Amino acid sequence: MIIAFDAKRLFNNFTGLGNYSRTLVRDLQHFYPEHEYHLFTPKAIQNSETAYFFDKEKFTIHTPGFNNPLWRILGMSGPINALKPDIFHGLSHEIPFGLDPKIKTVVSFHDLIYEKYPHQFGPINSRIYSWKYKSSVRRADHIVAISQSTKDDLIEFYQTPAEKISVIYQTCHDTYKSQDPSTENLLPENVSDYFLYVGSIIERKGLLQTMIAYGMLPKEYRKPFVVIGQGDRKYLDQVKGMVQFYGLQNDVYFIDRFPNDQLVSVYDHAYALVFASIYEGFGIPVIESLYRQKPVITSTLSSLPEAAGPGAILVNPFEPKDIAKAMIDIQDPAIYTACADAGYKYVLNKFDSEEIASQWMDGYLTLIESSL
Repeated sequence: MIIAFDAKRLFNNFTGLGNYSRTLVRDLQHFYPEHEYHLFTPKAIQNSETAYFFDKEKFTIHTPGFNNPLWRILGMSGPINALKPDIFHGLSHEIPFGLDPKIKTVVSFHDLIYEKYPHQFGPINSRIYSWKYKSSVRRADHIVAISQSTKDDLIEFYQTPAEKISVIYQTCHDTYKSQDPSTENLLPENVSDYFLYVGSIIERKGLLQTMIAYGMLPKEYRKPFVVIGQGDRKYLDQVKGMVQFYGLQNDVYFIDRFPNDQLVSVYDHAYALVFASIYEGFGIPVIESLYRQKPVITSTLSSLPEAAGPGAILVNPFEPKDIAKAMIDIQDPAIYTACADAGYKYVLNKFDSEEIASQWMDGYLTLIESSL
């Protein structure tokens, strides 16, 4: 089988959509090396995250050789049609125009954030996203949502027939699945056993409410708080302003990012993840934390209860008092152990890499057989 991917995010995005793309394509090639894997991208950044995909025995990379922002939308279809793959897979919401109808197409849908919270994107960007993504939903032979929550949104906002959508969860990088805890603490020497946030620093992730909750904690419950992520400068300034308001400058540590092989150590030296996001298509930091046997405080909204299972205390992300109570409750040893143990068992069963790759291969074969 010849499988072609829209690999723009795989090579050029180093947060959620990029992590999803790299993990899935890596797992597919690892468990099913007998197939051909072709990666189409406007450009291909080579670093520690993407190095695996430059192995010419495993992957063929296709780039236009020139900078053309329309290549992904229109120009990419030419070389894909020439390749004549059995499957074209849009890894992040989009498929190009002009594909040969004989090529079976599937598209991964992560979320419909711009439909639920358009003010966070602006009117022009929201319209562009809406047009492109509705078009992909209409033209794709099949859609795969990464959570039941995302499937429900596709049905609600785009009136997509339920039978056109499958749910296949994502998993995380194998680094987080190692059985061996990290011994090296990459943070300052006095920072350990901390609350942890991992993710983009943007409004819908709810970090501002989390900092308000942290400021409300009685001193005896106030462990250090480590924030890993980048994002909107204006929103970050609001978050840091709240830290200053509560006089927490010596307790909260902001760090831009770590690669996966170092971020796993950050999880291992944490006490618990606090990820009270307002909306997520999936919420990959939740399962990364649970794979490291660290419990989670997360939101009752969107897909987050699906990702966390029994490994979390669920909170109303709009209510700092609710988040603060959870940060106190999680420090009860019995609650901590119950969440950590149940969450670890849950992710081992629910988000196994080989099982997820198998679901995708079954889906590809079903699509191909439907055209015979």
